[in-house]
Amino acid sequence: MQNNYKEGYQIPFILTNGQNHRFNILPTEENYDFSGHWNAIFNYDTESPYPAQAQFTLDGQKLNGTFTTETGDYRFLQGNVQGDKLKLSVFDGSHAFLFTGQVSNDTIYGEFRSGKHYKAKWKAFKGNLKSMKDPYNMTRATTKYIDDFEFTSSDGSLVSLSDLEGRVKLINIMGTWCPNCKDEISFLNEVTSKFDEKAISIVSLAFERYKDQSVAMDRLRKYKETMGFDWPILLGGYANKKDNSEALTFIDQIYSYPTLLVLDQSNEIKYIHTGFYGPATKEFNQFRSDFLYKIDKLLIEN
Repeated sequence: MQNNYKEGYQIPFILTNGQNHRFNILPTEENYDFSGHWNAIFNYDTESPYPAQAQFTLDGQKLNGTFTTETGDYRFLQGNVQGDKLKLSVFDGSHAFLFTGQVSNDTIYGEFRSGKHYKAKWKAFKGNLKSMKDPYNMTRATTKYIDDFEFTSSDGSLVSLSDLEGRVKLINIMGTWCPNCKDEISFLNEVTSKFDEKAISIVSLAFERYKDQSVAMDRLRKYKETMGFDWPILLGGYANKKDNSEALTFIDQIYSYPTLLVLDQSNEIKYIHTGFYGPATKEFNQFRSDFLYKIDKLLIEN
């Protein structure tokens, strides 16, 4: 397996035909019940820890679930339990993640690995779930209205905010390399199917991991075709949160890809949603209902 935008970055792998489990499962007399919801902390042994929540379901020794952080989730994790130990993994097309852990006194102590370049410690404990930051109150607008912006679309044309029609406008700040962005794009496809095409306008503003603009543009064209959406996707530049934040002067900074801005007919910023909890999470259905209600309310007001 080779990373297309990191030169020389390769990870060997083995495919086994007919195997329906991620890791070898040995029979044990007793397995710890990891199912349920857990408060978690990543990088707890460093100066920059960050909170998360784990949600696991157990079927025999097979374990499924995900972790949610304040900026998104780790999507569909699968693995197994072996006594007091767990293993979970996922390959989402961009990232290879491995979570291992062992429970002691109802606290899981574990390690998280991303590819071959990153590892961090994590721990999780059961109890009342601690609240995390509200995704609608993380990214702040620096202005009430967005005057305009202009970027190059995947078809080579210049597209500005003033080109967009619709009583409600959605600006989807994303990257084609970002799995949570993929989930948000799928959700936005659902949004367009629920409202009249003259009511909603969407534009995706992509920050890519290819510095060669022609390569990045080719990636945008393929991504749009694969994901099957019909709104414009624009190239914002190379993916770097600091530089990208400085380029988008209407928000304080980019905390996460994706970030979704909701504007009314006069281009007033009504909502900013940071990150995305996708269909692997328990939060997704509630988010979907709340977001569609917000859009419907805005359309009535406009």
